[in-house]
Amino acid sequence: MGVIYQLSAPPGGLESCKEYHNFKNLFSVVLMGMVDSKYRFVWASCGYPGNSHDSVIFQSTDLWNQIKNQEYLPKIGKKVGSLLVPPLILGDAALPLQPWLMKPCTNANPTLQQGYYNYRLSRARMVTEGAFGQLKGRWRVLLRRCECSQENTKKAALPCVVLHNICLEKGDTITREMDLAIDPKTGNRRDRATIRELLQMRACDKIPDTDTRARLIREGLIEKLWLEKQVGRVS
Repeated sequence: MGVIYQLSAPPGGLESCKEYHNFKNLFSVVLMGMVDSKYRFVWASCGYPGNSHDSVIFQSTDLWNQIKNQEYLPKIGKKVGSLLVPPLILGDAALPLQPWLMKPCTNANPTLQQGYYNYRLSRARMVTEGAFGQLKGRWRVLLRRCECSQENTKKAALPCVVLHNICLEKGDTITREMDLAIDPKTGNRRDRATIRELLQMRACDKIPDTDTRARLIREGLIEKLWLEKQVGRVS
């Protein structure tokens, strides 16, 4: 998931720094992160220009190369139908579908099975929004426009990610008023649109799903999740 980290206008005028000019009409760099089920960041990247597509950013990172070269994810798997499914990373529609990277079905008229898969995927990815809600809520420097250079912006953002993990490890809780994913008045989770606006999450164009094996794995997961739903309904 990528979020905006605002910058002052870089030197050189609009033409020379247009790649930092994002869809919100702001100058920014992208803070992208991957989190685990306990709201901890296991990887983060900051510094790509704000007009860059999430897919381009992710495929330009060392993490992408390590996973593609089978140097990062554990060499384990689980059988789903006739397919061996590796450990999975969950992403949004702006990322490329891979055997190890699952994303929503983006066809205009999804089936009931595809819709349920999208729902389950969305539920699982709520932890990412929660992690960024705590990160930006605790370290408010990430919500304000940074007045330093692009390089120093990276040096300011990534330590906040490390400190976030340390706070979780030490049991330093965050109040509801600070957590941007939580409505302090009700104590309930805000709706997704409000969270995305508060966290300044990016909305990149969807990209087509071209990896054949990845599509087969996703179809297997769609079938498995739907069967589990039907069995649960019967029982």
